[in-house]
Amino acid sequence: MKKFFVKDLVRDTDVNDYFIVVKKGTYLSRNNTKYMTLRLKDRTGSIEGRVWERVDELGKGFERNDLVYVESRAKMYQESLQLNVTNIRKVEQELSTEQLKEFYPESDSGNIEVQKSFFGLVSGLKNPHFKALFVELEKRKDLLERFFFLPASIGVHHVYIGGLLEHSVHLATMAKGIAPLTKTDEDLLVTGSLLHDIGKVEELTIKGGFGYSDKGRLLGHITLGIGLCDGLIANIDGFPDYLGDVVKHIILSHHGEAEWGSPKKPMCLEALVIHYLDNLNAKVVGVREHMQENMDDETWTQYHKLFESRFYKLPER
Repeated sequence: MKKFFVKDLVRDTDVNDYFIVVKKGTYLSRNNTKYMTLRLKDRTGSIEGRVWERVDELGKGFERNDLVYVESRAKMYQESLQLNVTNIRKVEQELSTEQLKEFYPESDSGNIEVQKSFFGLVSGLKNPHFKALFVELEKRKDLLERFFFLPASIGVHHVYIGGLLEHSVHLATMAKGIAPLTKTDEDLLVTGSLLHDIGKVEELTIKGGFGYSDKGRLLGHITLGIGLCDGLIANIDGFPDYLGDVVKHIILSHHGEAEWGSPKKPMCLEALVIHYLDNLNAKVVGVREHMQENMDDETWTQYHKLFESRFYKLPER
């Protein structure tokens, strides 16, 4: 699909191609003229775009996180390359996995390596019931493929191919390491960590780039995760009710508070550990991703609305 990637763009060339919209805003200039600013990305980086004409008309046709086709010309503005956008339209069709790779980077660790870590964590489980749970998951090739491919979120953290898998594996690895210090059940921590966001395989869609399915918007990944977990357990003879309840409690409570989307607060030690490690991993990676493209200079980031702060980047030595 793509002809032009952000890293290869040069001034004074026509750029008619596909990008993901990661930021969108409408403003008034000093002479009271309306204009739109955009941040457009592909797997190689992002670039600012400006719409100076037909702002209201064009702005109605797309939103942040949409895949769009842009007609523009690359110009220099205040020593930075910028796209002067004359036309923009949303792309509706579902993309193949190969097409999506043109717009989103993969995890630094490499998806195949993270998959090996996932299976290593599963093979290390001692509890036969938890082992059986992952045997059932592996039978659901459709679920597993999406779990390995999707990002962990659309715009907050792990926004890259394989982000959901990497986030879950890193959480399970941290939880496993902290189990002896917290005197918690290692197998439950690993199982809960790997499954805590499993509902995102149904919450997210790849239509026109990564976005939310209708089911995802209506029910959310926590509710969907409970349904998927129930479906897997139903196929396992003799799976103890209390273990099923605790795993589902971890899914229900991993956001920690009702205002953050959890219907229940963590009510066992393992749920408490997973909640705080999930929060830690999501925030650290979210800030790291913010640093990649939102630096005011070599030291400080731009203001991050979600965290309500700028962040200091340690100098390389």
